[in-house]
Parts: sequence; C-alpha cells; structure tokens
Amino acid sequence: MGSFQSFVNEKYEMKEFPLDELSERLRISQQTLVRWVDRHLIDATLDWTLTDDNEELRVIKVAKSKLDELEDFAKEYREGLVSRKEARRILKMIDRKKVKKMVRAGDIETTMVDEEKRVLISSLEDHLISVEQGDEEE
Repeated sequence: MGSFQSFVNEKYEMKEFPLDELSERLRISQQTLVRWVDRHLIDATLDWTLTDDNEELRVIKVAKSKLDELEDFAKEYREGLVSRKEARRILKMIDRKKVKKMVRAGDIETTMVDEEKRVLISSLEDHLISVEQGDEEE
C-alpha cells in the first residue's frame, strides 16, 4: 500500500517549480506567491529541496489541473488597481513619502480613477521582482 503523499501526488498530479522560476513565469513576485499560499488564496504548497550542488532551494508545488487557474488568477491580479496606502502595504513600506517618491520618479505607475490616484499592481509586482532579483534597492 502506498503512502498518503504518493496518493495525493498521483490524484492531483503535483508539479514542482522553483519559486523563482514560477515567479518569473507568472510575473508575480515571490513575496506575493508566498503570501497567496499562506493565505490559501491559491491551491499550492511551499517546500524546500536541495539542488545538485547541495544548496537549499525554495519550491512551490501546484496541482497540474490548477496551473491554468493560477495563471489566470495572476494575470487578473496584475491588471488590478490599488490605493497608495495599499501599495505601501504590498511593498511592505511604512513611509508614505517613499511611495510618493516612487510615483513621482515613475518607478511605479498610477492612473486616475474617480479623481483619485490609483497604483497599477503590475508595476508594484515588477518593482518587487526587480528587488528580489537584486536589480535595485528596496
């Protein structure tokens, strides 16, 4: 008789991705993917594995049947708009001046909605991804 985990893996045909690769594929930051898993917004689990060089690697396991749903969810999320206050929360920045500075510099994009400036989530995610890749300082 097989283990419960092998039953689950067979039933749901789990696909394992390095977290950074799935982040790149979906154009969603690793931070956001982890938050989604922690809050059970997506049907996935986080784990660690070892590379061939014996280094730890963070992986995310997603049922193959849920991969299309995850891609659609990520695409829809990137198209959303948030307030600058919510943008600070997503970026984990308390200082509102820093977000204002990023808006003025064009580092994150905004649009006007009913006379209120809203931040494009896609620009926040692009910024987080560049920080995670070490392209720029947070």
